[in-house]
Order: sequence, then structure tokens, then C-alpha cells
Amino acid sequence: HSFMPIVVESTPLASFENWFSLSLSSSL
Repeated sequence: HSFMPIVVESTPLASFENWFSLSLSSSL
């Protein structure tokens, strides 16, 4: 059961990094 929260938490982090790099390239 302790493995599921890790997957759930790491997925929003990955999408946040994608959005962050997208906004970075947009400002450039």
C-alpha cells in the first residue's frame, strides 16, 4: 500500500516539470 502513494505523487510532479519547461521555452 505504501507504493501506490509514491506513484500518485510522482505523476503530478512529472506533469509539473513538463509544464514548467513548456512555460520556460515559451518565455524564451
